Amino acid sequence: MRKITLSEYNAIPEDYRGIWTVERWDLPNWAEIREKHIGKRTMMVYDNGTCLLVEGMGFEIVDDSSWKKPDEIRKEIGSHYLKFHTEKGCEPHYADCVIRWNDTLETEEARIALAMDADTDKDDEIFYYCNGLNDLKALADKGGEDFIVAGCIGFGVYEDLL
Repeated sequence: MRKITLSEYNAIPEDYRGIWTVERWDLPNWAEIREKHIGKRTMMVYDNGTCLLVEGMGFEIVDDSSWKKPDEIRKEIGSHYLKFHTEKGCEPHYADCVIRWNDTLETEEARIALAMDADTDKDDEIFYYCNGLNDLKALADKGGEDFIVAGCIGFGVYEDLL
């Protein structure tokens, strides 16, 4: 089943989404399947042809109204970075973050390297490699990756992993 956020659903033009209100007594089994359709949200999608998806059967809407927005996440990253840099007096090697998978919308904690070399003895600890703070902040927006950064927990250096 396809998952979509409430924001993404509401961004679909109204001509391509709506609430099922039409009774279909012309269908022989309508009485049995009626409650699976009436009052459910619908959306038109292109998936090897145009098709109508019905909420609960073809897609699920996940309420994202309480999720942090990308600008909030970038500010959170900047705040944690400033705190780390002020306290430690050096550049961090990695960030501990919360990521959200784009397909399942589930979250998990992950360590993202900042300008760290790959193929080190710390590789098992690293989920993703990026080239500095700006690249990390860019991960707060949907892009070419299968995930987004949904929050920042803090920063660390190699020595913290030993």
